[in-house]
Amino acid sequence: MHTNRRRLLAGLLLGLTLGSLAGPLAADRVITDDGRVIKPRKARPKDGGYLLEFEMGEIFVADPAHLKAVEIEGDMSDYVPQNEDERAKLAQGFVRYQGKWLSKPAYEDQLRREFEQSKARADELAEHADFHNAWQQETRHFIVRTNSSPELLEYYCSLLEAYYDLMDNRFKIKPSPSLRRTKMEVNIWKSRAEFYRANRGKYGISPGVAGFFHPLEGSLNFYHDYQEPAISNWVGLHECTHLLTYLIDPQYVPQIWLNEAVADLFGSSQIERDAKGKIRIVPGELQTDRVLTVQQAIADGKDIKLADLFLIEREDFQAFQYAHAWSFVYFLNESSPERRKAFDRFFKDIYTLKKGIQTETVMHFDKSGTGKRVPPEEVRRVVLEALGAKDVQALDREWKQFIAAIPVEGPQARFKRGWMAIIQGTIFDEDEAAMKAKVAAARADLDAAIEAGISDARAWWARSKLQWWEGRSEDARTDLQAAIERDPLNATYRYELGRMLVGGAILIFGGMDIEVEESDVKGYQEVPEAQEPLGLAMELAPDNPLYRRSYERFMEN
Repeated sequence: MHTNRRRLLAGLLLGLTLGSLAGPLAADRVITDDGRVIKPRKARPKDGGYLLEFEMGEIFVADPAHLKAVEIEGDMSDYVPQNEDERAKLAQGFVRYQGKWLSKPAYEDQLRREFEQSKARADELAEHADFHNAWQQETRHFIVRTNSSPELLEYYCSLLEAYYDLMDNRFKIKPSPSLRRTKMEVNIWKSRAEFYRANRGKYGISPGVAGFFHPLEGSLNFYHDYQEPAISNWVGLHECTHLLTYLIDPQYVPQIWLNEAVADLFGSSQIERDAKGKIRIVPGELQTDRVLTVQQAIADGKDIKLADLFLIEREDFQAFQYAHAWSFVYFLNESSPERRKAFDRFFKDIYTLKKGIQTETVMHFDKSGTGKRVPPEEVRRVVLEALGAKDVQALDREWKQFIAAIPVEGPQARFKRGWMAIIQGTIFDEDEAAMKAKVAAARADLDAAIEAGISDARAWWARSKLQWWEGRSEDARTDLQAAIERDPLNATYRYELGRMLVGGAILIFGGMDIEVEESDVKGYQEVPEAQEPLGLAMELAPDNPLYRRSYERFMEN
């Protein structure tokens, strides 16, 4: 590698690893609207927004709403004092740092302490970067491992225990004595790429899988999405629902429509913290994309009838059926308190195989090789009995009327449906024709949302994925640039732009990026213009090891 590039790489990595240092590496501090802390070299007001200067380039944030706070720190050479007191402090050589004015010696001492803390933090993250050396914590019901961070380990431990308590209070989870003594394993990888690589060979998961519960091993597996942490919450709670229903009766084989609809109802939860910081989970967030799907099906006369929903088998359960199943369970939980109580009753009765409920023997993963399933007709009987409904057609009409009356903003719902198709990987299909149809449907949703004037940057990011997969690389880069313009501090968008320029693989399923062999990627000498987006991605998200490795590889080629 050329000497100048080697020095630049070493200097930049040193600055990112060590954090704020005295001299040229001192940085201002920016708090984004989503709570991230970014440290550019300088942050200065400009044209109603802010110009952020990084080692690898400049980012202009036109809309100050993207920034919760901007602190001018360290280098005060061009700082404009706001009052006489600040003017006097500048004259005395004071420095404004983290909201306080410090003397030069105090400022340098503070930087030294931060350097030591930052180095210790970097060393700790590096030590646990490999999942074999992941952090681990044992809770009342789980053994949780992650190679993300100690803070995320603590968060997911609290989240899953709060969820266990919620489900136990509502449905009374009573595991067998042996399972009561067994703590379920929870494995959380720090990226989707690592999650996929770790599990594709052992379990044969497809790229579209974002998480799974493995009953034979008693393990819950998913990843933390730094860019969209709400997705990780959804996947974690969704799959944990499968884990908890397994604890109720490991031999029970649930109907696919009920199992997935219930998991999604509880996965789509509002997560809050009370005054003491304890996590509170409120299930049943509205999924506008699925509401739109069912509303359109009703309008077209193609909706799934309730009588048929009871009969759906696993091999026929796709996104369309998923939307209907979720909407029916949502209707039961949100249309009235009485129906919610009835739902709780029949859910518990079915999953605990209450006395009097008919079952049939089926092949299962249990050691005996068999399990117990409630036939569709019996599920229907128990549901209708709990609801006090004798006429399935009348219940179907009430369900559809409830869903049809939900106000849905068309462009927003279409954006979410197209975006979620990529995030969740539902466009993936082994049948090429079926996959092309799903890609076309997602593309139509995103086109409609963008044409209707939606401003969410994720719409352009999602469409860039489809453009790239369809071979329209220039259009893909144009869409990605549009996403960056709307969300200029998004590290993922800049990273993917750099990957497109160097020819790296961009895998659209689930929004996941995979690493490719060094020989497959162009380097600095071939595409020097990729240095800025790859470098800025690393500076915007210094804790993301994938961005750092990609930049190092690029600079070394």
